[in-house]
Amino acid sequence: MSTDQDKTTVSPIQQIIDRISHLCNLTAEYASKADTPPQTTGDTNSAADDQTENPQDGSASASRGSSGEANKQDGDDGKGPPKTESGKKGKDGSSDGGFSKTDALHELGKLYKELDYMYRSFEKLDKFQKDLSDPLKTLEANVNDIVADLKKEDLPKQVQHNLRVLRNNIIRVKILLPSQHQATGLSSEGNRGLQATVATGVTGDLPHLFGEKLFEESYYFEEIKEKYESLKDDRLKLCLLCFAIFPENAVIKKRFLRFWWVGEKLVEPQGQEEEEEDKNKDENCIVNETLKTYEEKGLIQPVLKKNRLETRSYKIDPIVRSCLIKFAKEARFFDYDTEGKPTMDFSTCYKACMVRSDAEKGRAPWFSKYLKGNDKDKKSEKPKEQQQGQGKTEKQQHGQGKLTADLVKLQMLFNFPNQKTLETASQEFDKLQTLFNLSKQFPGLPKEWLSKMSNLKVLYMGKWESTAGQPRHIEVEDIDFLKGLKKLKNLRLLSLQGVSGIPSIPGTLGKLENLKILDLRACHNLERLPDKMGSLKALTYLDLSECYLLEYVPRKLSELKELQVLKGFVIVDTKKSCTLDDLSKLEKLRKLSINVNTTKFDINAAKDSLVKFKKLGKLRIVWGSRGMPKENPTQNGGKEQPLKSKKHQASSATKEPENKNQASSATEKKNKARDDLIRVVKKVIQENKANSKTTNEEDIEKQNGGVSDQDQRSDVLNKVSMLWKAVTSGGEGKKRRELKGLENLVKLDLQCFPYSAPPEWLVPSKMLNLNNLSIRGGKLSYLEQDPEDKKWKVDTLRLKFLVGFKMNWKEMQVRFPRLKYLENVRSPRITLCPCDENGIWQAPST
Repeated sequence: MSTDQDKTTVSPIQQIIDRISHLCNLTAEYASKADTPPQTTGDTNSAADDQTENPQDGSASASRGSSGEANKQDGDDGKGPPKTESGKKGKDGSSDGGFSKTDALHELGKLYKELDYMYRSFEKLDKFQKDLSDPLKTLEANVNDIVADLKKEDLPKQVQHNLRVLRNNIIRVKILLPSQHQATGLSSEGNRGLQATVATGVTGDLPHLFGEKLFEESYYFEEIKEKYESLKDDRLKLCLLCFAIFPENAVIKKRFLRFWWVGEKLVEPQGQEEEEEDKNKDENCIVNETLKTYEEKGLIQPVLKKNRLETRSYKIDPIVRSCLIKFAKEARFFDYDTEGKPTMDFSTCYKACMVRSDAEKGRAPWFSKYLKGNDKDKKSEKPKEQQQGQGKTEKQQHGQGKLTADLVKLQMLFNFPNQKTLETASQEFDKLQTLFNLSKQFPGLPKEWLSKMSNLKVLYMGKWESTAGQPRHIEVEDIDFLKGLKKLKNLRLLSLQGVSGIPSIPGTLGKLENLKILDLRACHNLERLPDKMGSLKALTYLDLSECYLLEYVPRKLSELKELQVLKGFVIVDTKKSCTLDDLSKLEKLRKLSINVNTTKFDINAAKDSLVKFKKLGKLRIVWGSRGMPKENPTQNGGKEQPLKSKKHQASSATKEPENKNQASSATEKKNKARDDLIRVVKKVIQENKANSKTTNEEDIEKQNGGVSDQDQRSDVLNKVSMLWKAVTSGGEGKKRRELKGLENLVKLDLQCFPYSAPPEWLVPSKMLNLNNLSIRGGKLSYLEQDPEDKKWKVDTLRLKFLVGFKMNWKEMQVRFPRLKYLENVRSPRITLCPCDENGIWQAPST
């Protein structure tokens, strides 16, 4: 009866484990008889297969007692070598088909290792299931308590506390979730084909070369060392060492490198000679030249994408990375462990990485012993005196003292290699200059620790990985730690990219007087920004893109006089929000990305604000779902036009009489000038006809200081010329000045444009310097003909997902005579274009 109950309580995973174990037992007998196959088979994986006997995971037989017993029973109780039957069919055991029994046994041996891999993987899943049992019961109890309280008429006060407890328990469970579904650290032919190195993964890496004497004496190491030492200054060397902290084959974005190097002051002139040489270079130019130097020396590799004309990401060869780790450790540029992984120890380098650590596998050994010792003390029923005596003995043996609650939290967050480093670090936070989240999933810092990092220049807590890699979820429990930012007077880079759980940024952000880069990209919970953002006087780069819940951007943003790049600017219908007209006060702004979240935005009226920007070179406008207008009645011959906002319509209605008066006044001035011109011309003609003075009389007048008729006529003709220019100019100079802001644009990107008719200002005569035009999605169906019959200077044109847009290749060549690159993706009415299967056409190089 008991056995039946036991069977019913066996988990599905345990059933799978039992069945795989049975298969392993069946194949173990023959797997042990497998001899090494002849060399002609070309099998070079024997060394890799031997690695499946991983010391961490235990050998195949050690991990499964039942299969070991089966080996003994079927192999004559383990006495002597197992018997073989390969001799019955000849010396090589070949069969009629030419496939020997030795080959079959060898193949079966390899398949046995695949079954063994499956067995150990499911064993880990079973352990994971058991580890989650109690936490899930706790979560269930938390939810039941909250639901019971919600059913009551009067909401109890403890509901808020219970919700906080539930959130904490959920985070604890999420920490237990494995980063990958397959077992890590195992090597077999079964999973080798599935392994893929990702940004935060650990599988698929080459053997560790760092610290290996044989590698450091090799030709490869000497060659890379020579290239490294040939870099002309320390700045180039330090920038290159930044690549060493990333995992193998990680794809690193150029934008991220620029952020880091700006924060570390590695892309600024370092001396008088460089300052004179680079005074006209901006940060982007210096970064591009630096990366080009590395690429030419073969130290980094560009990651090219089919739809990119320029390189935006890079990776580094694993061998080069192993060399850089040694150089970085010698230069005290981050600290590394024996396996070449960056650590949190900043006692000598003043830089630290926050690295993910799995619950048991990645925890520092000394800390695991400490926690186990505490658990024993709690469970022990010995008298206090005996516990204290035993505790002293253990602490003396392991060199451990009692840790405070704050030190325990610090160790769990940063995983220091020993207790001494932990205690030293807790007292030296003021020396830390760079804190970088390499792979931590929950990087929240207590505000009292953050406030001690007074010399911190770079705080990168968000994602750095390329989107092509495995996504990494980053979340903070609360935003209380952000209040500690007010002490970080030297901070130059703050990145919270992709961090969830941040609904708002506290006003203490305004205390960061030296902050140059603020990266809030993809903070999906972000709803509000502080009004004190205007205090960030040094800020040059602000990224708010993909913050879809952001309510508005405060008006104080227009006080950031040094701002050069603004991404994710939100246009909404609220009085608190900063407007395009407010942004036009930013004289250094050169790149702007706009998200339209209101139907009252008028793209034609926006020209009045856009022309005020002095240095704006790149503009992107994206219409979100809340910015899509309602169905619009067709106008102008059935072409759907952009609707003007009610405010614009109202102002137009109220100013209509005034505009009429101004128009009539302008007409009267022109008529008066024309009449004056006619009157002056008549006077000249009459004076020429009635001129009866002799030459002698003119000479006498000159001698007496008079003015001759010839001089009078010349003066009159000059006045006529001036009046003629005033009449015929029609205010052309003023019109050109009004378009100055649009003429500076070199790149324009419109996404999800909601109208079939284009903006009125999207014509070549008003955008003289535009060379990159991109239109993606939306209803646009054509481009206006230029009233002055000018041609586009655009050389890069991207037209994507435009169902209604109509143009053929012949017309495109006429209107875009300088075109060198075309992307035509899912735009069926753009016809006869000589694009490849990816929708790309490039002009042949000359």
